[in-house]
Amino acid sequence: MKPISVDDFSKFKYLSNLSFSPKGETAAFVVTEADSKANGYKSYIWTYENKKLKKLTSFGKEGSFQYLDEDTLLFPGSREGETKGGQEEVNIESKYYRISLSGGEAELAYTFPIPVSKVIPLDKGDLILLGTVVPGFEDLYKGDKKYLATYKKHVADNKDYEVIEQVPWWWNGTTYTKGAYTGIFKYEARTKKLTWLTKKNISVLDAKISEDKKTLYYITNPVTPLLEMVGRGELLSMNISTGRSTSLLKENEKLQLGDIEIGKDYLLIIASDNSYGINTDPDFYKLDLKTKNLSLYARYGESIGSSVGSDIRYGGGQVVKMEGDILYFTSTRYDSCNLYKLEKGVISPVIDKPGSIDCFDIKDGKILMIALHDMKGQEIYDGDLKQISKFNGAVTRDKYVAEPEILNVKRQGYEVHGFVLKPMNYNPKKKYPVILDVHGGPKTVYGPVFYHEMQYWAGKEYFVIFCNPTGSDGRGAFSDIRGQYGTVDYEDIMALLDKALRTYPSMDKDNLFETGGSYGGFMTNWIIGHTNRFRACASQRSISNWFSFYGVSDIGVRFATDQNASDPWSNPKKLWEHSPIKYADKVKTPTLFIHSFEDYRCPIDQGYQMFTSLVAHGVEARLVCFRGENHELSRSGKPAHRLKRLNEITGWFDSHKIDSRKTKGHPKGGRKK
Repeated sequence: MKPISVDDFSKFKYLSNLSFSPKGETAAFVVTEADSKANGYKSYIWTYENKKLKKLTSFGKEGSFQYLDEDTLLFPGSREGETKGGQEEVNIESKYYRISLSGGEAELAYTFPIPVSKVIPLDKGDLILLGTVVPGFEDLYKGDKKYLATYKKHVADNKDYEVIEQVPWWWNGTTYTKGAYTGIFKYEARTKKLTWLTKKNISVLDAKISEDKKTLYYITNPVTPLLEMVGRGELLSMNISTGRSTSLLKENEKLQLGDIEIGKDYLLIIASDNSYGINTDPDFYKLDLKTKNLSLYARYGESIGSSVGSDIRYGGGQVVKMEGDILYFTSTRYDSCNLYKLEKGVISPVIDKPGSIDCFDIKDGKILMIALHDMKGQEIYDGDLKQISKFNGAVTRDKYVAEPEILNVKRQGYEVHGFVLKPMNYNPKKKYPVILDVHGGPKTVYGPVFYHEMQYWAGKEYFVIFCNPTGSDGRGAFSDIRGQYGTVDYEDIMALLDKALRTYPSMDKDNLFETGGSYGGFMTNWIIGHTNRFRACASQRSISNWFSFYGVSDIGVRFATDQNASDPWSNPKKLWEHSPIKYADKVKTPTLFIHSFEDYRCPIDQGYQMFTSLVAHGVEARLVCFRGENHELSRSGKPAHRLKRLNEITGWFDSHKIDSRKTKGHPKGGRKK
């Protein structure tokens, strides 16, 4: 049996965007695979019909789609040859292609003069679009060539600097927003013209259309200098034929809109009451379409969608679907994500199995889903959990895949859930080094799913420990860690580590290592300032200083204030108390820092500050920075960069291992401060 190799993540097929056709006779989905030669990814549309899987497209850029009818798919792309040179960055057209499920080449169906993020088909070829509005050039949607030329000249004349007038001014995974926002447009097939239906400086978050295609329901937020303010959203309905909108519901501090689904005579609204700040899980409400009365339909207070971490995904998919008056949805509870339904005010499980249902669709009672089950890569399953596809079996065939062993520890009034992977060729009479891995979020979870980097370490004969401390998802109020960062969560993690060392005598307490990204990077920075028990640590895309994070992150104002229950002016002492950099002068642990230059979620300055502080205090440190990457480096970064990242972390740990048989006690003296 062979170990999982360092580059096996690039051999997996990543599945996403599973959808039934309108009548449910076929289904389609996207398959993404790493392209090591081009150092990127290619995505293709596949279909499932008559119990057979078929690859439909071959260009490699088909990352999303939708059914136009039972035999036709519509997808965005560019196949006529992309604009080269200096004009490429200001080419704002959107092209959508049509392809038949029965075969043949894709053909250009629509060309829109603005970026379009969502297409909603109407009758007779008409469409509703969600498209980009550029401040100062709001009329780009009209397609006037002279007007477009003026815009391109404006972009070229201003390419050397940015003018910022709102917060946040950038978003992770994209770039500077330049104040752009989303509007609703109607496309008339007869005239091939767009009509802008929403108001200036009103941004549309999402839109859904009624079954008869006569009414559009959508959620908006006003565009202001501070975009992160809560309690300003509004739910509206639009008469498609007239373009007129009516306000149905406005947010307030106790009701924050999340999603809407359309029932027979009501809107089902998924919304939170902000009881636990930004991490409050939602409840379900009904808005009567006749009376406009809002009523609580079902208390829930649990997460919607999967927050179970893994590094063998690419893309998303549907996690909420209304069929008739029954709502089907995926939800993370404890350490797994499963499928549930809400019927007549009662929530009950539909599919309950350890792992993660990443997306699904249902039509006339038939269920298809993409899931991470049984320590395998993503596959398609039906409602009876029968495996439909076999995309990823060969990747792990004849290789050592460690089964997560449950290891929980009791705390005061609750239990911390954790897992342990045993090293390959495990011999209870031997000693093995240990890697503790802390998840991001903190409102996510680790669960019993295949995680490539952890399996790689197990194959290199490390024990791997991972857990879900206070602040993790799947347990309602358990995720509320406001004002407690670095306290109870740190204690939970250390308690789980201590329990693991007692339970597994083969774990070498003198060869402990730790890593984590995002919140896990924060925790790494915190750990090295509060204990010397680790031989070496690797901090990834971290937070080190809440003051600077507040001012540079794309979520800085709201997240830093909410999660610390303080801000730089009302309670600066508290913000400093929870900043890992405060304790940098106590650090003795050799630490590797990994950051990306285009990470706007936990910007690179956070790594700079912690790295500099360690070096200034004589601590061994290394900083590796990636160009062309953002906060998603470990999950969807360029294949070569993902390989470099994992080799850096593993090499750092390997180089700091000691032979504990020749060393008495811990080399730095003492385990905890």
